[in-house]
Amino acid sequence: MDKQQSAIELQKIDCNCNNCKHLDRDIERFKKSLEFHYKLQLDEFEKRKKKLSNVVDAFYKSQEFDKGITAENQLNKMKFQFDKKSATINYGQCNRLGKAVSFIPDVLQLDTQKCFEHRST
Repeated sequence: MDKQQSAIELQKIDCNCNNCKHLDRDIERFKKSLEFHYKLQLDEFEKRKKKLSNVVDAFYKSQEFDKGITAENQLNKMKFQFDKKSATINYGQCNRLGKAVSFIPDVLQLDTQKCFEHRST
């Protein structure tokens, strides 16, 4: 059994909607989820950056210039990077069950054991 066949057999055991032939993906709902998680992470980043900016100001006001310069250097190095791992939930429509579904790819789904059919069969 080659690597691809092994992966397919594992997918048949997992019964994840991601690999089911009855799934129609809901790209719009997934994009909304990505936008939501992006905004959450960006807001959190901006809060951390503002907090550090206040620390820099406090150091300069108290004339602790060495600490102020160090903190300002850290502030200037801060760059926002979106981590897509937080938005791993995928969405779709199950044509077999006639309902909306959500799932995390490559995670075992016990509730789909009876309806799952691999997309390659």
